[in-house]
Amino acid sequence: MTVVLLIGITGCVSDKLDVPDVPRESVIIEMTVPGFEIPVTRSIEGSKGEAAVRTLDMLIFDKSTPFAKLLRNIKVTDFTPETSGSEYKVKYRLALTQNEAGAVVIVANASGEVDAALVKHPVGSEKQAVLEALKFSNAAGKDGSYKWNVSTPGYTPIPMYGEVSVDGIAPGGTVNAELLRMLARIDVENKVKGSIFKLEKIYLVSYNTSGFVAPAWDVSNGILVPNPYFDNKNPMIPNPSGKQDASLDAAMEYEYKQDAGSLLAGEIYTYEAIKTTKDDSKNGTCLIFKGKYLGTDYFYRVDFTQKMESSATVEFMPLYRNHKYTVNITSVEGIGYETFESALHSSTVLSNLKTTILVVDMAGINNIVYDGQFFMGTESRLLDMPYGVNRQLHHRVSSDYHGNWKAKVLNPGGTTWLQFPGNKSEMDGVDINQTGLELVITAISAPGGGNYVNGKIVFTAGRLCDTLTVRRIPIADLFARSNVVQKSGVLTFAVTEEDNRTIPAWSQGVFFKWGSLVAMAPAGNPYDPTTQVVYHPSGLNPSNWGDSLAGWDRIPYALPNFSFTTPSPSGDDTDAFKEYSGNTGFNEGTGVGDICRYISSGTGGKGWVEGKWRMPTYAELKQLYDETGVKTAQIGTFTDKMKILDVNPGSYRSGTFNPESGQFLGVKVTASTPTESNMKTPPSGTVFLPVAGQRYPNGYGNVYHAGAYGYYWSATPYTVNSRYTVNYLFCGEGEVMFYDADRSYAFPIRCIKDY
Repeated sequence: MTVVLLIGITGCVSDKLDVPDVPRESVIIEMTVPGFEIPVTRSIEGSKGEAAVRTLDMLIFDKSTPFAKLLRNIKVTDFTPETSGSEYKVKYRLALTQNEAGAVVIVANASGEVDAALVKHPVGSEKQAVLEALKFSNAAGKDGSYKWNVSTPGYTPIPMYGEVSVDGIAPGGTVNAELLRMLARIDVENKVKGSIFKLEKIYLVSYNTSGFVAPAWDVSNGILVPNPYFDNKNPMIPNPSGKQDASLDAAMEYEYKQDAGSLLAGEIYTYEAIKTTKDDSKNGTCLIFKGKYLGTDYFYRVDFTQKMESSATVEFMPLYRNHKYTVNITSVEGIGYETFESALHSSTVLSNLKTTILVVDMAGINNIVYDGQFFMGTESRLLDMPYGVNRQLHHRVSSDYHGNWKAKVLNPGGTTWLQFPGNKSEMDGVDINQTGLELVITAISAPGGGNYVNGKIVFTAGRLCDTLTVRRIPIADLFARSNVVQKSGVLTFAVTEEDNRTIPAWSQGVFFKWGSLVAMAPAGNPYDPTTQVVYHPSGLNPSNWGDSLAGWDRIPYALPNFSFTTPSPSGDDTDAFKEYSGNTGFNEGTGVGDICRYISSGTGGKGWVEGKWRMPTYAELKQLYDETGVKTAQIGTFTDKMKILDVNPGSYRSGTFNPESGQFLGVKVTASTPTESNMKTPPSGTVFLPVAGQRYPNGYGNVYHAGAYGYYWSATPYTVNSRYTVNYLFCGEGEVMFYDADRSYAFPIRCIKDY
């Protein structure tokens, strides 16, 4: 069961931000609390306390560069729980003046800490200073430790943090943010028979007594660090010495009353902690287990470590927020230490107590099966893959079942395109690797009529069983249903048929140089950067770009002049932005990158469009054409509409103009497809590409050919020569062709789902 909280706003500091009388004049803020549900009733997890939101504060920061400044704080109150959907969500409406904000920070369950931080850092303070002051700590209990209160009722709700960029937000839009719990959770399970080893007590030692409410950020500007858990790096903690805060006398003590094979779950919570080292036995965060081995009391130390895949070496792990660490005692091969202190100064590697640690990022597992004792989680149960592509990928599976597991392709003779490495249809092993199973998916020809083809993989671990369906679909179903346009102050595009009501598929779209985050108006000549730019990232100021000629040349795009290094082209399916800027695909500071990744949700994205999207590769555009049933299914007269656009270009800046002509592509395109209704809302399995025109790099960026020709960028550089050119799709009357063009042209963009 999940919870949706519908929230009203009181105590606003500005009339601009009050709840509007008319809902359509507001912005919908939707926050997701990631996690999964396991039937546990004795902890705050079982009472859904891990997802509980008791208080909400919103910190609105402006777009100042290089240091964003606090505009205001909003207290959000009067929320009502409601059951709906598949995740814990918090929704409310908020009126924001267009372009007034650069970022919205959302803090749950730490209202007092927000108030305390703002006393020293009021409105006008720089973001990084506010985040530095925003700390949370719970008081020590009667035993001197800092155990998190999980008593139900009356538990302490976990502080959470979310942030979303709202540059250009305006009434009518939706903003999606993810709330991350600031605590790590540690579960413990003894799988050894009680006659051999009976676990009695668990101690968490040398832990931090406070933490930053926000995840890691760049201390120079307050920008959150993308993927802060990458490469086992240390989190950011308040203690400048780098050592954990609590003394040994304040070790958190927990009783383990269950029989062998039971789980102590949802009781041990702690702040983030840096990795310990072999030489840091007193200060590093660790567990001490006390239990009876063959009837005699002993102590054993357990560090948070992981085995490296490439070798037999062991590496220490930090404790991260919003992660669950399940420590399993798998065997006890001998005596431990007679005292707590002796165990503390010992080495886990040399211990007679053997453990495994399952680490689950609570934001990364979405589907759970549970047998009353063990769980198995998968990132998804449905994977869509176009017919004509080859992919080798990992499907994430995690489980706390430590024993034999098996993955099997059902009907391998009928789905030879779905295998495991080495042409295998079955895989097995011991202990599921949470990084996932490697899948090999090969290209197949699209069946007539564009019907789906399904393959299934069954995962089993003990009594646990789950199924992944891999569905082969027409590639047209993965393309967006319109070009990128500007709507309500943000960049967006149609994703569903419902979206086509307000963003028709025939929309001309705004224009982009290749690899530029700067959106330009698709009308108006000659080019003037102060009037023809319809969107630019914070920090990029068109008024500083000089006259028309200089301004055009200064618009950033994917070129070495703007610090973009093009990967060596290796084929038609090359995505030049896949690994750019820390694998985000874009760099807001330079204004360069994949515009589809930039405006869609995901790590560092704007979240203006739900899902993860990117620019299509040349191979994907070619496949879209190759799957088309009727190669020249078109509508319109393909006549130049520039006279209409040039009369009042300011009316066409958003990219919603109808060029009145275009081509239908896709496996379900037939001779009867081209109709005016289908031009606005194309049928499933088809894509409509309007002939939107282009801006020509003649020094001024004049607009040409709207209504006559269409040009669509791919993410694939041209491989034949060393010039800075890129493959693109061209469509005109009676033809669809593929060419390459200099990157300084400005074309519309059609995005594709990232699969």
